[in-house]
Amino acid sequence: MRGFICWMLRLTFPSLLCALLPFLPLARADVPLPKNVLEPATVSEAWNVIGLARKNLETLISEKRTDEIALQVSLCSPSIRTLVRLAPSPSATTSLDSLAVRAFNFINIIAAGGIANDLPRVEAGYAGLRREIEQMAAQFDAKTVEAEIYYCPTHPENLSTDSQAMCQTCRERLLPRRIPYSFIYTMPRAPTLNTTAQADAPLEAGKPTTVKLKLAHLDGSPAIPHELLLTHGQRMHLLLVDPSLGDFQRHHPQPTETPGEYAFTFTPRLTAPYRIWVDVTPAATGLAEFPTAELPSSGAPQPSTALSDDRTGTAGGLTFQLTFDDRQGTRPRVRETRLMRLTVTDQKGEPMTQLAPYLKAFAHLTGFYDDGETIVRLHPEGGEVLRDDLRGGPALGFRLYPPKAGRIRFFCEVMVDGKILVVPIEVGISPN
Repeated sequence: MRGFICWMLRLTFPSLLCALLPFLPLARADVPLPKNVLEPATVSEAWNVIGLARKNLETLISEKRTDEIALQVSLCSPSIRTLVRLAPSPSATTSLDSLAVRAFNFINIIAAGGIANDLPRVEAGYAGLRREIEQMAAQFDAKTVEAEIYYCPTHPENLSTDSQAMCQTCRERLLPRRIPYSFIYTMPRAPTLNTTAQADAPLEAGKPTTVKLKLAHLDGSPAIPHELLLTHGQRMHLLLVDPSLGDFQRHHPQPTETPGEYAFTFTPRLTAPYRIWVDVTPAATGLAEFPTAELPSSGAPQPSTALSDDRTGTAGGLTFQLTFDDRQGTRPRVRETRLMRLTVTDQKGEPMTQLAPYLKAFAHLTGFYDDGETIVRLHPEGGEVLRDDLRGGPALGFRLYPPKAGRIRFFCEVMVDGKILVVPIEVGISPN
């Protein structure tokens, strides 16, 4: 992810690149951006990217999340270059050249303002960029500027402006292309999916239980795998936890013969009810959703388990510690993005460097607030790990954007010597 930001910024404002590079946020791409987003080949594709990026910029500005501004505005640069290259007429080329130069200047201002956490500068730069883009749009046919791009989530190289087009590879219906506005945390929106679950028996500790889960759109139609984006190698992650936040498990169900139905088997460690958080990213929105379902038990909920307040945990002879940068003090605050570092050491206190990839990451952090209603899930910066022979540690960086104050119990998942370790670690979030 950092590579394409730097590539696009280099072509946009080279004089500032060297000064800004150390401060550019490393973004994890849970929803990898296809090449045709970064290198649009047609005018329609270019305008689609610009339109999506502008909406994302407006969302980030409204949420005052300046540190993610540079990433989103950088998406406009290759599309603007495509528009100049594919100008509709020779006379338009001269006008577009001039407009592009001014647009790149405003992209410069926006990115620099975002990196400096200067929201007024970002807003002023965006107002200027909007004016230049609107003048560029006047050089093109309105239908082209406003065209929707449809793509296949499994084969993203297949594109069309036809809403009824089918993928040439898998013959599935193409879906509207979307770009997530944040690769760190997206605020909950109106849900597009809901879920129900049915276990074959009340949950009992140590007893394997088969569960069938149904995932549906709000109109009741089934949500099939093709409509869900791949995130860390799976289209659906089931995150199960009991009310005490004492037992956390991750499972990946398999679709049954019934559309929208998925099945899995798990063994609860407690005789208690469990909640399923269905971690999915609908292709229609590009934003993660977490519909929930309850699994009953013959046992009552357990009292919440206590953890130390030093942000550490142990498992498998290893010690896991979460620390924060000291820019704003040691305790993270609500709705402020902070760099969080996970450090892993062995029994002798030596750095642990043999974390193996698990679901395309060296670690996964799934956090539940103590109210039981809010979830935060994080992955290390730098994107997915695509080679199984690579090893990570002892330190991994995460970007944490706490949506509210309270306590978050993170469950850290890593793989060492072929075994998955799950380590609970608590972090307190201060109010503003």
